[in-house]
Amino acid sequence: MNQRARRARVIAAWILLAGSIIGWPLSMLTVAQDEPPFVLSLSWLAIILAAAELLTTSQVHEEQGEDKKTGHP
Repeated sequence: MNQRARRARVIAAWILLAGSIIGWPLSMLTVAQDEPPFVLSLSWLAIILAAAELLTTSQVHEEQGEDKKTGHP
């Protein structure tokens, strides 16, 4: 994976994470008022955790790519 693709993946992960954190309370107050709060929260939490995992793995891949360039283990 090239540097540009890695960078795009990190940016996408940040956008997904921020959007999920903002979308959670907004959905509870607007379109999903009829949903049980616990179930809705579990759904949003699953999305947030997936976004955080994507961000973490993307950053690890980015660091590994930098290590290969510099020759550090």
